[in-house]
Amino acid sequence: MSQENILVIDNVTKRFGGLRALNKVSVNVRKGEILGLIGPNGSGKTTLFNVISGFYHPEEGSVNLRGEDITDLKPHQIARKGIGRTFQIVRPFGDMSVLDNVLVSGLFSVPRGGKTEKVQDRCRRILEIADLTEKINVPADGLSIAEKRRLEIARALALDPQILLLDETMAGLTHHEVDHALGITSKIRKEFGLTIIFVEHVMRAIMAISERIVVLSEGAKIAEGSPKEVSENEQVLTAYLGQRGKK
Repeated sequence: MSQENILVIDNVTKRFGGLRALNKVSVNVRKGEILGLIGPNGSGKTTLFNVISGFYHPEEGSVNLRGEDITDLKPHQIARKGIGRTFQIVRPFGDMSVLDNVLVSGLFSVPRGGKTEKVQDRCRRILEIADLTEKINVPADGLSIAEKRRLEIARALALDPQILLLDETMAGLTHHEVDHALGITSKIRKEFGLTIIFVEHVMRAIMAISERIVVLSEGAKIAEGSPKEVSENEQVLTAYLGQRGKK
């Protein structure tokens, strides 16, 4: 794996009134890695995703993608730069087919004046990887929760990103569905060579697939390291689990 940093988050602070949702958070993301982002509810994980993807602009600090400052860009501009993301609450176009949902993103990724002939083929391949081929003509409202979460990932992939931000894509899934989702995530990384950052509360999923984990608590980064290092960190056990040794 390359050690080149594709994304550099430097001393980012985001406030909402008197609340510091992020407090001088710095994270270097290596090209091609799978980085897990964990922490208790309200620790700033989704806020950090919103800063990276341009939905929020920080009061302090910067976000650099491949050496370019993207801190103040709008979400659609950042998407075109190569960052795709999912959302905790999935909201597909319910009356549209699964394929058409993905095509909307796929066509957005084509530069103005570019050729669109291969977009449908690429979107069909993405749906194959997401294990949604059999549902390709089904309206999105007809999908199960697990299928809608896979469709959300497929829509983000259709943007042709270099970095994929996955925000709780395994929430509400059964044990079997989590295993299925882990397999698809690994397949996505292998197929597209993406850098993946994901927020997840399913700890066995985070520990199984992450190469490195960053832990947030009350808006600040409190730990960073391998899954083993993080799982044994006293500060993480206290902040994330409430008290050491109790789950």
